[in-house]
Amino acid sequence: MPKFDPVEITAGRIHLRPWLPSDIDDVHNACQDPDIQHWTRIPAPYTRRDAEAYVTELAPRQWDDGRGAPFAVLDATSGSVLASVSLTEVTDDGLATVGYWCAPGARGQGVVSQAVGVVGRWAFQVLGVERLEWTAGVGNWASRRVVEKNGFTIEGTLRRGLVLRGVRIDCWIGSLLPDDQPPS
Repeated sequence: MPKFDPVEITAGRIHLRPWLPSDIDDVHNACQDPDIQHWTRIPAPYTRRDAEAYVTELAPRQWDDGRGAPFAVLDATSGSVLASVSLTEVTDDGLATVGYWCAPGARGQGVVSQAVGVVGRWAFQVLGVERLEWTAGVGNWASRRVVEKNGFTIEGTLRRGLVLRGVRIDCWIGSLLPDDQPPS
């Protein structure tokens, strides 16, 4: 994929933008959540230095090299951090992966489902992505519901297809193509 510039997108009640240094404490606090630590690849325990490194080094580097687009998902009115949605592993041949977490206080409100839809449309329309993939450990039903709401096809289970905390586990894999229709 060609290099792409960081963008900001407002869609109704949410605003997506690149991470800023002012978000470090919000990232650190959200990533103390046991579910986020259990189901994602963040370090555990997750320190403030981990949050600082992500916000000031890793996330900007992903934008700079065109291999990722990590978005902070904010409440469009208050500006509070609600979630993270990232495109990762963006390739020159049109493949990208989506990953996300939701701060505990924002769960159950459809925030991540909406943000994944926004980022998916942006990836297809602006970046020319031809296949958006998702994986999650078997049993991560909250993550699976997000992609199902966005029209992803659950393609199956990859045996020992994901490494979390040094342990290889089975994972679900799903995909979304530009011409897939989200469920009504």
